[in-house]
Amino acid sequence: MNNQNGGPEIEQLIQLLARLPGLGPRSARRAVLHLIKKKDTLMAPLASALDRAVDSVLTCAQCGNVDTKSPCNICLDPRRIETGLLIVVEDVADLWALERAGTTKALYHVLGGTLSPLDGVGPEDLNIST
Repeated sequence: MNNQNGGPEIEQLIQLLARLPGLGPRSARRAVLHLIKKKDTLMAPLASALDRAVDSVLTCAQCGNVDTKSPCNICLDPRRIETGLLIVVEDVADLWALERAGTTKALYHVLGGTLSPLDGVGPEDLNIST
């Protein structure tokens, strides 16, 4: 894509943001322009937070959640272990939604997707033992 209004660094930011769910090229371009306008108060702290996240965010070896340690805080919570409840979810976003709702104190297992033979997704592609 030829960018007449900025250098390759700006175009790369636009292309990377456009890969995020819910952001197309036009939304990504608006986001990048906003980040540039707020370079000191938004772009620099965001870049720093992303850099720290690359080094510290892990996938929990027990449940599949994302946290800064493995096992994660949920798996380490003794109150959850005592309930004996295990909720199986498709994605980490589902786990987070249930946690925000605060309806239960359970342990989780994140599958990382759904079975879809038509799309070639089988049990071996999910976070389950076969």
